[in-house]
Amino acid sequence: MTTSSRSRFKGQKVLITGASQGIGEATALYFAQEGARVALNGRKEDKLLAVRENLPKVPEGDHVIAAGDISKEDDVAALTAKSIQEMGGLDVLVCNAGYQIPSPSEDISLADFEGVMAVNVTGVMLACREALRYWLKEGIKGRIVVNSSVHQLIPKPHYLGYSASKGAVGNIVRTLALEYASRGIRVNAVAPGAIVTPINDSWVKDPQQYEAVSSHIPMKRPGQSEEIAATVGFLAATESSYITGQTLYVDGGLTLYGDFEKNWSS
Repeated sequence: MTTSSRSRFKGQKVLITGASQGIGEATALYFAQEGARVALNGRKEDKLLAVRENLPKVPEGDHVIAAGDISKEDDVAALTAKSIQEMGGLDVLVCNAGYQIPSPSEDISLADFEGVMAVNVTGVMLACREALRYWLKEGIKGRIVVNSSVHQLIPKPHYLGYSASKGAVGNIVRTLALEYASRGIRVNAVAPGAIVTPINDSWVKDPQQYEAVSSHIPMKRPGQSEEIAATVGFLAATESSYITGQTLYVDGGLTLYGDFEKNWSS
């Protein structure tokens, strides 16, 4: 593919975890279209290679395949080091990897709970730690954007691990932002609402379920992965240079308590 004419992130290096599909894939495409060289992380190399095929090329070289399990310390150290070495640096870290397992809370297994926390919380901590170590050593004013969820704020029954993990992510972002603000490193989060992604195919591809989901959203539609990617880009760009420690909810108004659109309580 030809090099993009856009250049918001020209010459910059971006590592994206969970880049094999959905929001992560859309975010990789966004940064590559804006001129960045991208390192793609995920557990399955074949999926990452397929994503890379659809990315615009950049003059600095091929986009990097940085396969690995984000919940494992050795993997995170290795994939971060590979990304930095092959790209010649790192300017932006996007922590997108995450998943959820449904279960009534009285039946949730310890293994399932710990598995969700390992990816959604420990994985974020490990990736951020590796990026911070590099930036502090090199004196780089890096930027971190973490993909959280509206369930950082809104409880999600039957998804205790997921809700707990996103609450933790919110405080990771705030803590790191405060700790490193004086050194020019910014840390923020994007909290998507209901988004059309492969992980949500169960309701996206069912017209009745799609309408049911849409009815709960004040804007009456789910969001698109590209809308989240653009918000991630904003928080990594110079336009947001005075923003740190914030969670930006991108949810069509879902966190506005849409049931109160009509005043039934007074």
